[in-house]
Amino acid sequence: MPYAIGIDVGTTNSKVVLCDLSSCVVMDTEKFESPRTVEGEHVDYDINVLMERIVGSLRHCTKRLGASSRDVRFVSIASVGESGVLVHRDGSFDGRSIFWYDRRGETYSNAVCREGYARRMYGITGLPVHPNSALFKILWLRDNGADIGDAVWLPLADFVAWYLCGEQGQDQTLASRTAVLDMKSATVSDEILDRFSLPHTFFPAVKRSGVSRGTVLADISKVTGLPTACEVCVAGHDHMVGSMACGVMSEGSILNSTGTSEGILSLGKEPKLGDEAFDRNLSNGRYVLDGAYSFYTSVPAAGFSFQWGLSVLGMNPDDFFGRGQFDLYDRYVKCRPVDNRPIDSDVLFVPHLRGSGPPHRNPKSRGVFYGLSETTKRDDLVYSLHLGVCMEFNRLFRCMSDESIRAASNIKVIGPAVKNPLWMQMKADVLGVPVIGCDVQEAVALGAVLVAARQRGLSCELSFDSSLYEPDSHRHERLQDVYENRYVPLCDSIRAFEDRL
Repeated sequence: MPYAIGIDVGTTNSKVVLCDLSSCVVMDTEKFESPRTVEGEHVDYDINVLMERIVGSLRHCTKRLGASSRDVRFVSIASVGESGVLVHRDGSFDGRSIFWYDRRGETYSNAVCREGYARRMYGITGLPVHPNSALFKILWLRDNGADIGDAVWLPLADFVAWYLCGEQGQDQTLASRTAVLDMKSATVSDEILDRFSLPHTFFPAVKRSGVSRGTVLADISKVTGLPTACEVCVAGHDHMVGSMACGVMSEGSILNSTGTSEGILSLGKEPKLGDEAFDRNLSNGRYVLDGAYSFYTSVPAAGFSFQWGLSVLGMNPDDFFGRGQFDLYDRYVKCRPVDNRPIDSDVLFVPHLRGSGPPHRNPKSRGVFYGLSETTKRDDLVYSLHLGVCMEFNRLFRCMSDESIRAASNIKVIGPAVKNPLWMQMKADVLGVPVIGCDVQEAVALGAVLVAARQRGLSCELSFDSSLYEPDSHRHERLQDVYENRYVPLCDSIRAFEDRL
């Protein structure tokens, strides 16, 4: 029986998942907190600890298989999009990698905007200028003592692949997040390299998602128990890879990927690099399927808002995500327009804990609770967390809304939102579109396996439970009124205030 292993290097947690290759049934999951170091506002992955834990997890998977570990065909890796590692010619590498949401690149991205180069860059890369992009992290590293003269930049999943097999490359979906890739040609832009005085050897060749990078190194085989014939692949950017797990494979498909951040993804046959896409802050990317482009935009603090809110309110997350959320959900769905509202929807939460997303992306924007009074209770605040996250996602959805998205019959959702019925139902009610919760066990890791299997012409079927949330017309009307007449004006007022600071 053939087996495969998917690796998901995430923001909060990382996972190594062993599965039966023919059925994608999970046989073992090794999960650990993504190791980090924090110094003030600077947050980095601890790369040495990360690799120790990945190697240890691989070893645990092969021990689980025993003698059958010889049948592990490949390891396929996905990761967050904008983080990377400097690897030097002598094989050494930097022990830290800047987290994707870290704002150290802000000085450099601001300079691009001041110099009037942002529109030109968008026409090449399909990315709005933003400090999260790998390019601006690299410029900060260079100006703060990093030796890049003989170095190569490897996006995080590509680094893990290099560590395991010794071959360098950058996956096309991860290269899309660097702000250096020419979106049309899928090659590194010489113009951008020259503008920022970066060596033309600094970025490795762009690779198709899921193709083999080589087989595991002899010493890696020895310490992990993987067979020397086991191939190593990079599936790509975690949001794109996760979309494969629930069948987002054609134009018109729409995915809402939830987690620390929350994104919306659609597909097309050509990039969108014109003024309208630029004005909407639409992020283009190469997709994990050959010949397809992704259109993606996100808000920085969706699931993180719940994590933060429960912590600040002194609530046990296990208690809330057990009975607590279902009590709140019941109160929400039983609230009819003719009744007095059982929970205080007058409290609005703007979830800009890590800046704002489109249509007015600003990494310096800050979160707000508005409408607090002496009668506000803890449940009112928890409810407002859900409402604010859904309202912000509605802004995102409208920003993305072109003809193909407006015609969508539903939106597929993966990630922690699937386990939160209030979040799911409120999302459907705010958007006025049915949402389908795809309860895919380890969507990113299994998506990585699917991407690599597809490149090998292997038949690999993934089954999962799903739940449909239909919008309620009365709640939709009421929530649209809140959105148009309270939430958007509040955000506009906050934006005007922040612009004066």
